[in-house]
Amino acid sequence: MKKFLNMIQKYYHYRRYKKLLKYKQYSKYGPDYRTVINNYEYLRNRFTLIILRFFYLFPVKKNRVLFMSFEAKKYSCNPRRISEYIAKNYPGEFEIIWAIKDAESFEWLKDWGCTKVVEAYSAKFYRYALTSKVFVYNMRIPAMIPFRKSQLTMGTGHGGGAYKKLLLDNPNIHNADRKIQALSASHTNILVSSCKYYTEYVVRGAFAHTGECIECGMPRNDELVNNHDSKMSDYIHKYYGIPKEHKIILYAPTYRKGKRNEATDYNLDVRGIAEAAKKRFGGDWTILYRMHYFIKKRLPADCNGQNIVDVTDYYDMQDLLLAADILITDYSSSVWDYSLLKRPCFLYTTDLDEYLENQGFYVDVRDWPFPLAKDNEALVDNIIHFDEEDYLKAVHKHHTDLGSFDNGTATKTLADRIHKECFGA
Repeated sequence: MKKFLNMIQKYYHYRRYKKLLKYKQYSKYGPDYRTVINNYEYLRNRFTLIILRFFYLFPVKKNRVLFMSFEAKKYSCNPRRISEYIAKNYPGEFEIIWAIKDAESFEWLKDWGCTKVVEAYSAKFYRYALTSKVFVYNMRIPAMIPFRKSQLTMGTGHGGGAYKKLLLDNPNIHNADRKIQALSASHTNILVSSCKYYTEYVVRGAFAHTGECIECGMPRNDELVNNHDSKMSDYIHKYYGIPKEHKIILYAPTYRKGKRNEATDYNLDVRGIAEAAKKRFGGDWTILYRMHYFIKKRLPADCNGQNIVDVTDYYDMQDLLLAADILITDYSSSVWDYSLLKRPCFLYTTDLDEYLENQGFYVDVRDWPFPLAKDNEALVDNIIHFDEEDYLKAVHKHHTDLGSFDNGTATKTLADRIHKECFGA
C-alpha cells in the first residue's frame, strides 16, 4: 500500500515538472500556447480521474470535512469562516482537514480547531479528498478528483455581487477552458450565491451549474454586515506599525491576465489621493497596497516608510477591509464586500475602454454606486467632492437592484447544512 501511495506522489511531482517544461516550450507561440496547455490539462484530468478511483477502497468518513481556499494557497475567505464556525460550535464532532501547499508552514492551524493539515495534491490529500463526507472550496473544484455520490462538494465562491464577466461568459475563453469548466461543474453539488444577479449570471451562466444553489450570502461577509470586529483596525495598525492616529486607504486592484505584472504599472498618485483624503475627511493617511497574488513584482522596498505599505502577502482580505476607512479598486468584487460597511469606495479605471472590450460586465460599471475615475486627476476630484448622503442612497439601491442575500447569517446556514449532511437532521 505504501509503495502505491509513493508511486502516486512521484507521479504528481513528475506531472508538475512536465507542465513547467511545456509552459516554457509553448510560450514562444504567444497567447495560443494557452490552448495547448489547457488541452493537455484536460486530458491529464481525464486520465487522473481513472487512476484515483483506487481510493474508493477506503470508506467515506461521515464526520470528515476537507477545506481548500484559493487553490490551496491560502487559509482565508469563505472556507476559513465555515471551518472556524464548526470548530467552535460543534466541538469534537468533526474531523476538520485543511489542504494547503507547503502544509508544514500551516501546522499552527491545529490551534484554531483544525484536526489535520495535509499537503495539497499529495497522495495523502487525494485519500482525504475521496474519504471526506464534505469537500468545501472557493475556486474551481479540482477537476481530476472522481468524487463519489455519497460525498457532498460545496463551492462557496470568492466574490460577491455580479461585476466582471467570468469563465464561460468571458469573450476570450478558450475551448479547452470550456471543457475543464464542464468537467468541474459535473463534480459540484452545491454553489453559494450572494445575490440574485450572481445566481442568474454566474451560478447558472458562467459556471454552468444545474445543481443546488444556496442563496444565503458569503460567510466571509458576515463580519462586515454585523461589523462587530471593531478591534481589527487596531490590530492592522499594530501589525504593520502604522501610527495609531493615521486613517487607512486600501488600494486593491484586480488582476489583468498578461498585463500590469508589476505594482508600479498601476500608476496611482499616492501623494495626491492622501492629500485629497486629508482635505475631505481630515487626519493623516497611510495607503495599503494589496496586489493580486498573481502579481510577482511588488512595490519597491524604498516605498515602505513613506506612508505606503505593501500588504499583498497578508493572508485574508476581509481583515484589511474591516480596517480600511477608504477602498480604492477598479473591477474587483471587493467593492461588493466593502459596500456592506457603508464606507467610501472609489474606482480608479485607467484602462476602462479596453476592459469593456476584452472582458465586459454583467452590470455596467458606470451604473455601480462607486465614484468612477479614468485618471488620477479625476480620482482626486472624486475624493474631495465625495457626497456621503448620495453615496449611501446609491449603495442601498445597488444592493436592492442586485437582490442581496448578505444578511450576516451565511456562515451558520452553511455550517448547519454541513452538519445535517454528515449526521442527519
